[in-house]
Amino acid sequence: MTMRVPIAFGLAMMLSAGLARAGDIGADHAWARLAPSGASAAVFLTLRNGGEADALVGAETDIAPRAALHSHQMDGDIARMRPVDRIALPANSDTKLAPGGHHLMLFDLPRKLDKGERFSLMLRFERAPPLSLEVMVVGLGEMPGPENSSHDNH
Repeated sequence: MTMRVPIAFGLAMMLSAGLARAGDIGADHAWARLAPSGASAAVFLTLRNGGEADALVGAETDIAPRAALHSHQMDGDIARMRPVDRIALPANSDTKLAPGGHHLMLFDLPRKLDKGERFSLMLRFERAPPLSLEVMVVGLGEMPGPENSSHDNH
């Protein structure tokens, strides 16, 4: 009976933190900044790999016709956004997709993204099954905390 309390507590903590999970891969704190119609938007989140090494290889969403993996790379003194084929997820580690680093880009938004809005995003991996999660749109200059994220696993 004493083992059930820690397991139940851990499960409750994962659910309250908004962790979506598929196989050994989990994702939480997914957010994007508001964006006008026709523009691009970046999506940021934390990927938690509790198993063997894997890689994020793609994403899809109903709110944009195209999603792509990107990273910022320095070109002299200028940071440039560059597409990447994959984002490595080392075994038993967390990988943050954050401003100034790896992120997801949504291109040619058919409508604007409003602050407080949520939308679905499907992540694809080399090994793990696809992972569906919810992304929260935040205002310019805002950095969301765990309370602003909520996800579903499909």
